[in-house]
Amino acid sequence: MRDIILVGGKLAIICAVAAIVLGLTNSVTEPAIELNRKRELERALHTVVKQGTAGEEVPVEEHRIVRGYYPVFSEDGEIMGYALRLVGMGYGGDMDMLANFNLSGEVLGVVLMNNLETPGLGKKAEKPEYLEKFIGTGTRDRKVPTRKDQLSRDQADAVTGATITFMGIAKALEAGSSFVQNKGGLK
Repeated sequence: MRDIILVGGKLAIICAVAAIVLGLTNSVTEPAIELNRKRELERALHTVVKQGTAGEEVPVEEHRIVRGYYPVFSEDGEIMGYALRLVGMGYGGDMDMLANFNLSGEVLGVVLMNNLETPGLGKKAEKPEYLEKFIGTGTRDRKVPTRKDQLSRDQADAVTGATITFMGIAKALEAGSSFVQNKGGLK
């Protein structure tokens, strides 16, 4: 009985020390992690907003895909579109994206950010050439392709093996386009 108490006490001390060390490590690294996230977002905004200037983020509540938007202003201060923070569902879970849309809902640029997609398959979606198939879509005349049969043969071949990733990106972009077209809470 005494051995059990002794071993249990030692384990409790080890766990307490480990918890303290992890807490201290988190408090030291958290500001650097947050700074890296902000830099990544700024780079993504710069990548997708090629014309105009992105304003401050407006959070979106109660939308399962659109999490926030940045109004994009022309040089004369007019709103010319919106950069949306989107979340799509991929094979590895949530996929964070940033996409720029003009006022008619056309996709002007998209960047896949945080995701846990399969290396070698779903991770190909991070490449700009993969995302090019969505540029210029999203209007009432040219819908976002959400199925492989809506793609050219070469594009469909590139999606093979990562269909869930493709559909997650496509559905998120489709929802973003619809959000802009319907002015879903945009000010």
